[in-house]
Amino acid sequence: MGFSLYFAKPANYTASPMNRIDRLFAILLTLQHKRRVRAQDLARQFEISKRTIYRDLSALNQMGIPIAALPGEGFELVEGYYLPPLMFTENEAVALLLGSRLLAQQAAGSVTQSADSALAKIRVALPDQVRARSEALTNIISFVTPKAKFDLDDPQLLLIQNAIQEKRVLHLRYRGYKKEDVTEREVEPHQLFYADGVWYLEAYCRMRKDKRDFRLSRTEKITPRREIFHKKRTGKLQTQPIIVIKIRFAPNAVRWVREQQHYGYQRDETETPQGTVMVYHVNDELEITPWILGWGVSAEVISPVELRQALRETALNLANLLT
Repeated sequence: MGFSLYFAKPANYTASPMNRIDRLFAILLTLQHKRRVRAQDLARQFEISKRTIYRDLSALNQMGIPIAALPGEGFELVEGYYLPPLMFTENEAVALLLGSRLLAQQAAGSVTQSADSALAKIRVALPDQVRARSEALTNIISFVTPKAKFDLDDPQLLLIQNAIQEKRVLHLRYRGYKKEDVTEREVEPHQLFYADGVWYLEAYCRMRKDKRDFRLSRTEKITPRREIFHKKRTGKLQTQPIIVIKIRFAPNAVRWVREQQHYGYQRDETETPQGTVMVYHVNDELEITPWILGWGVSAEVISPVELRQALRETALNLANLLT
């Protein structure tokens, strides 16, 4: 037994007639937000006759919207049908077009194909002026992305996605950075993320009893376990130690350093005729050593002394190899 709410209107209330296009759209929104509605309820809502409601529902059916009639119960949208939000502003349309183009350039797989088909539907639904202006803007913007695309249908990625959704423990055979030994680890997967052309898995490592980021390219094998974990653990309260590195760059290199800045960059400390001192934070000196060496004599490590000495030894070894 159904019921509906009805609010009495003031005596001086005058209803504003709704044109049919607006009413059809409003009926469609009502069907989307309510599981099932009766013709008499729609008639009361829009202050029209039930006969007009039946005509409107028939018109929506003829437009390709699947509405099921349930005798004695009402009307509902066929399961699986969704009404997309098609009233986009010009900036929203530009964002969708550029986002879809970037995904298509950088990724492969069924998701990319679905994005293309969804975008085609959105283009058709946009008002002519909005579509023309948004396409004009997107035509003058392009992206330079890595030639190698990542495959969103990669079996390893799909396996990890399923494990994250199911909260299923994973067994990893993992090789650490510049380490020959392979470790066997049980992890509780939390999230996948893609950065600088590399996929990472964020997970709670039971061996280290802490949260870790695992680079998938260093993972030799991933095996799902039958065990399910229920609570997302974040690991120890203390964070990994931070190494503060200060580097002085020659004046003629500063501009180019800023264009190819290391991710550990924090701030500029001083700027003098001899150069600019920049401060970096890393968890391991190996994270930044190759980058520093790439700047040659334009980069001078001020601190820590241990890193300065390690770079000196590396430079001497290189000199010996080249003589």
